Amino acid sequence: MKLQLPPVRIAVLTLVVALLMGAGTAAADKAEDLYGQGMTLKSQGKIDQAIATFEKAVAARDDHVMAWAQLGTLYKHQKQYAKAVHAYEKATSYSKNSAVLWANLGYAYYRAGRADDAEQALIKSCRINPKDAEVHSFLGVIKRKKGDNKGAIENLKWAVKLKPNDPEFNNNLGVALRADGQSDAAAESFKKAIALEPSNAGYHFNLAVVYRRGEKVDEAIAEYLQATALAPNKAPAWYDLGVMYRLNHDNDKAIDAFQKYLALTKGKNPKADQQVREQIEALGGPKAPKK
Repeated sequence: MKLQLPPVRIAVLTLVVALLMGAGTAAADKAEDLYGQGMTLKSQGKIDQAIATFEKAVAARDDHVMAWAQLGTLYKHQKQYAKAVHAYEKATSYSKNSAVLWANLGYAYYRAGRADDAEQALIKSCRINPKDAEVHSFLGVIKRKKGDNKGAIENLKWAVKLKPNDPEFNNNLGVALRADGQSDAAAESFKKAIALEPSNAGYHFNLAVVYRRGEKVDEAIAEYLQATALAPNKAPAWYDLGVMYRLNHDNDKAIDAFQKYLALTKGKNPKADQQVREQIEALGGPKAPKK
């Protein structure tokens, strides 16, 4: 499952305005003026100029939290993740109790390939605001990817509790439960995700995997068929469908599914493709070419 990052949020940055108000110094006034110019440039889509202006703002006043936060957001959008991390680190150094800033730093850390730091930043965000479902979900996904299934399930259950009708949160919980060997609970989470968003091929695929591992062949076939109907280019679904048809002794359908898989992979993994061709041959299909 591809990890989806929540959107960057900056709404609560008004909480730190007090850091800048009433300073009365020339540097503070200059920083505020530059910050306003930067926001105008950003709203006009002039991102490079906005970045340059926000950089001047923090040069004039290093503790301008909102300017640092804006820099973090714009650097992230430009995929300059190391710079985004630096900007959010500066913002959180001056505003230590902003859940949003810690969350954004966590997302930046993750994009920069620093999963451990991302986890710690998101934990701080959750401690400050334990009712942010998106942060709980993202933290849970990171923990699962690191092999901490129990910790992941705890955060993902919180996300679902806070937003029970979010299909992605239910799906993420299902993935963690499946990784933890809790197949029945995982299936229920995937079913809830499907009920909320029946057109999502990935949810059907995830439920099919649970059924496949539980040797529920007919149920798995039904879900793989849904997945391939919704996403005809999803090669793994065609492969798994072929395996299920083979187990069900429906050789013609198995051959057809395997051939669709091969048509999609287009030789990207020659060794795996050769094994599939040999399966097709064993089922009575065309002979596999010699290696």
